[in-house]
Amino acid sequence: MRLFLTIALSGLAFSFVTPVMAEKGLTFEKNKIEVTSAPDAKKITVPYIFENKSDRTITIARYDSACSCLSAQVKGGKLIYKPGEKGEMKIDFALGSFSGVVEKTVLLWTKDDAEETPSSVLTVVLTIPKLFEITPTTVFWDQNGSKKPKVFKMKVNHDKPIRILGDSGTNDNFVYQVKTIREGWEYELIVTPKDVANPSFGMIKLTTDSTISRYQRQMAFVCVKRAEK
Repeated sequence: MRLFLTIALSGLAFSFVTPVMAEKGLTFEKNKIEVTSAPDAKKITVPYIFENKSDRTITIARYDSACSCLSAQVKGGKLIYKPGEKGEMKIDFALGSFSGVVEKTVLLWTKDDAEETPSSVLTVVLTIPKLFEITPTTVFWDQNGSKKPKVFKMKVNHDKPIRILGDSGTNDNFVYQVKTIREGWEYELIVTPKDVANPSFGMIKLTTDSTISRYQRQMAFVCVKRAEK
């Protein structure tokens, strides 16, 4: 619990609670690391250096993440650390289809920790460049409101053009048109609902000629929101 308080408090309070954390468990040089990946990267590895700054031997009991995209391992498989000993945990982040800013965590327990309270929370803040950017990602209409068309802006942020090869919608209630502003660099997606009397949701799927797999399929989301009572 003290760790979560540390993250939320100001820098002044942080310096106050750090010695308490050091007494409880391992002390990491950085609990939060920000990384920018290459656009075509499939995996990155983030190292977290730690030290046992307590006056007793500490044993790592386990570590876990709620996301299958993360895996962690302690260098050399070493789990027991005497006072003053240092170690390294490496976190592998499988990027999959992620793009933009993604934040994930790994929790670490020592044998001294309660089940519900890990002693360390290790956070990876990963920025994956958006080579094909859709703004916004979702557009909304109000139930029983206006049917005015909404527009997605699509921009290529790359040194090579990315062209739209095909498109398809998942809900016939939304009529759409892909408009080319600058072939390979800039497009608009104009969407109009046929009916706003009932809530509805759909996706418009775009296929591109990008050589990087995460940008070959893009999606824009459309929604008629249920009226508030």
